[in-house]
Amino acid sequence: MDHDLTGWNRTKLRHLHCVLAIASHGHMGRAAHALGISQPALSKTLSEFEDMLGVRLFTRSRSGVVATEAGQVLLGYAGSSLRTLREGLDHVSSAVRPEAPTIAFGALPTVAQTVAPEAVRMFRQKWPATRFKVHIGVNAELLALLKRGEIDLLLGRLADPSEMLGVSYEHLYAEDVVIVVRPGHPLARMPIVEPHALSPYCMMLPLPSTAIRHSIDSFLIRSSTSIEGGSIETMSDSFARTYVQSSDAIWFIAVGTVEQDIARGTLVRLACDTRHTTGSVGLTLRSDGVRPQVVTELIDCIRIAAAARRHAREA
Repeated sequence: MDHDLTGWNRTKLRHLHCVLAIASHGHMGRAAHALGISQPALSKTLSEFEDMLGVRLFTRSRSGVVATEAGQVLLGYAGSSLRTLREGLDHVSSAVRPEAPTIAFGALPTVAQTVAPEAVRMFRQKWPATRFKVHIGVNAELLALLKRGEIDLLLGRLADPSEMLGVSYEHLYAEDVVIVVRPGHPLARMPIVEPHALSPYCMMLPLPSTAIRHSIDSFLIRSSTSIEGGSIETMSDSFARTYVQSSDAIWFIAVGTVEQDIARGTLVRLACDTRHTTGSVGLTLRSDGVRPQVVTELIDCIRIAAAARRHAREA
């Protein structure tokens, strides 16, 4: 039997949604919950699809599921295929009922407060009727949305090489991690803050799975700084900001997230050398598929806004 022809003819959208959900969650139970179906139903759909294609798409273990080589190849196309189909349906609908174009993109919180708003502002000068759907979250979650075709582009960090199949990354600028505290904090009065002076205070930290946390952990290990005062892990900037402003906690965060707070004097940047925490911020795109003109225009605006930020930091 010709698996290639038979598999293609029998493939349905539910098969692609199934594969993308499993890859995104890495766990059959969580993927089934996200799709709103039972785990046995999801397993049946996956087995049916694998039988149709004549290959295994995932390997299963107690800790979860991992895409095989064949699965990785399929994932490189599945997300963009669904996105292209959505765009085609939108164009058909627009031919009958004209609507403004829609752009969906993802951004890390730090980019959402710096480059992204400026890029959208520039873009809307030429395309004022465009509708935007902006997703803010951690890099891994946003990358999954990009691969599934639910967003057009991602403004964030460079993912691990194993996660880059089917996508490309363009470096835009480098960003440091800073340590901030409330005005009047004991450390805020020190002309130089050595890393060991941080240990007694509660540390506000990003989640362990994030790229910025890896940089912070490396800083703490390299400087032999222990966490004696406890820690709070969160990706909520509003929670961290409120807690730090009303306590003696110290906050490790990307500088773009707190630039305005520092400028207004509601947070104080400690005089602690964190230069080795610099990380790349860039643009991640799907490698395949033709991008709509409006998305290409937004990418150009992002590059201009990022260049302005880079030059301002270098000045």
